[in-house]
Amino acid sequence: MKRLWEKFSLKGQVMVFSSLVVLVSLMILSLFMAYHQSDQTKDYLTEKVRTSASHMAYNELVRDSLMAGESNQTLIHVVERIRTENDLLYIVVMDNQKIRYTHPVRKQIGQTFVGTDAERVFTGESYVSENVGTLGRSMRAFHPVYDDQGKQIGAVSVGISTDAIANAVFTNQGILILVTAISLMIGLFGAWLLANRLKKTLNGMEPKEIALAMQERDSMLEAVDDGILAINQAGEVLLVNETAKQFLRRTGYQGDFERTPIHLIWPELKLDQALSETSAYYNELIKKGDVETVVTCVPMYVQNQCVGALATFKERSHLDDMMRHLVGAEVYARSLRSETHEFMNKLHIIQAMVETDSYQELKEYIEDLSDRYHVKTASATSEVENLVEDVSIAHYLTKKIRWMEQMGVSVHLQSGIPWPSMKGELIDVWVTVIGNTFENAWEAMQDKEDKKLTLTLKQVGGVLRYVIEDNGIGFSLAEQAETLKSTKEGDRGYGLANIKRKLAPFNGTLDILSEQEKGTVITVHIPYSEGSKQQG
Repeated sequence: MKRLWEKFSLKGQVMVFSSLVVLVSLMILSLFMAYHQSDQTKDYLTEKVRTSASHMAYNELVRDSLMAGESNQTLIHVVERIRTENDLLYIVVMDNQKIRYTHPVRKQIGQTFVGTDAERVFTGESYVSENVGTLGRSMRAFHPVYDDQGKQIGAVSVGISTDAIANAVFTNQGILILVTAISLMIGLFGAWLLANRLKKTLNGMEPKEIALAMQERDSMLEAVDDGILAINQAGEVLLVNETAKQFLRRTGYQGDFERTPIHLIWPELKLDQALSETSAYYNELIKKGDVETVVTCVPMYVQNQCVGALATFKERSHLDDMMRHLVGAEVYARSLRSETHEFMNKLHIIQAMVETDSYQELKEYIEDLSDRYHVKTASATSEVENLVEDVSIAHYLTKKIRWMEQMGVSVHLQSGIPWPSMKGELIDVWVTVIGNTFENAWEAMQDKEDKKLTLTLKQVGGVLRYVIEDNGIGFSLAEQAETLKSTKEGDRGYGLANIKRKLAPFNGTLDILSEQEKGTVITVHIPYSEGSKQQG
């Protein structure tokens, strides 16, 4: 039965269900009214024969005929006319011996009234009973007739056929059935209108499609890495995904979410303000507790009417990690471009040796390249691992050193106590420092024939020290001050000014010692504590 019901469309289900409700309601009402009307009809017809008998008992023709002791044509004619006009089965006028003075069948006049229920009327009682007479079963009313001195001189009996009563009940019920059928048709039409309206409101979607859409929406919301919050016009939370819930729980909120005013959950978000002003803001820095987030908030419109507001957010630390990876990827890409350029130069040399049939020189050249590659790779990797425990910084620094060596720079490493593992924020700072200082060193040395670079990494008194020294062209104090004011663009890095901004939150320092045509020494210090370690 359930499967059969599910085969109906939403419109069909609404129509069938509404029709059943209307039909059952009408049936119950019809049964009640039929029963009530049946009783009313019987009561009405009973009262009709009772009243007719009473009226006939006080008719002058009836009294005169009974007092005279004989019937007459005038009485018979008048009584028959009254009977016909009132659709009665019979009107019988009888004397105290139950001799009929009137009857619809003329030959019954002068005969004795039939029925044991007539006895009580001769004791002066008026009543109604049901019995069988010469004309069949009928509802019969009896009323005594008195003369002017109050002496009973006869009685009147008025009857109506029980078939007539049944026909009257059936006629009334037929009308009721017709009204019920018309009401059912109106109910069906109303159900059809309701189903169409409901279908239109749901954009023509079936219940299964709506349920599937809701499941798909929930799946998409939970798959998004960003936190998502939506409120209605009253500023109450309508939607919050799992990412947002976890973030809000972690930053101190422990209450309910659904239908809770947004200012009780995250007052700094000001999402209700965006709702009232119907204006959006993008990538704003907003705090929740001690955590910084980057938030985008937009009002939501339905048919050009603002119905709520939506906010998406991500923790700033996550974005900083992404930026660090992007910076590393950019530097790695530049390194690959340099290696590609050098590789093409080597291919040209190999091609020239092949074209001149210098196979022995070619063999020695290839063996030399291979030896140099393995020695440099192993040497650089091993030395950096001794300098830095953090894998990400070690890998990045190895790439930078290999790039310098491929560009013909002689790199010398010095170290004391190795650098420890660190948090993502501090790693980001060191990537910026290493990337920019290597870029500056290369720019200063690229026109030199003998390029030398010395790199020192160590811990001194709870401070991480980074020193990079090149033998490049150097710069004057005025040039140094100008460099610290501006940032570089494009492939030349973020600049020393950017390094200073990165160091500020960590109380780091940047010192520059430079002399024109002799080289530059850049020293960076960042205080280090156990709280700076990467949490495992």
